[in-house]
Amino acid sequence: MGGLSFTFNGGEFKYGHFINAIISFILVASVIFFFVVKPMNILVGRSRKGPPADPTTKKCAECLSEIPMGAKRCSHCTQPVI
Repeated sequence: MGGLSFTFNGGEFKYGHFINAIISFILVASVIFFFVVKPMNILVGRSRKGPPADPTTKKCAECLSEIPMGAKRCSHCTQPVI
């Protein structure tokens, strides 16, 4: 397929080499995807088991800083927290 070409205004265009390069790229990319990327995504998905733990902090409505869930006032801005 590498020998395909056509002549235009005295110049020879070898489009067969271009087609070979595209086919080779698609084959290598699909092999890497199915033998490296896909299995890694499956392994990472298996390692994430269950929902995340309950949060221990919340954001202050006034200054948006992190404060403990049981706090009645923000330690940064002293605003009462509901």
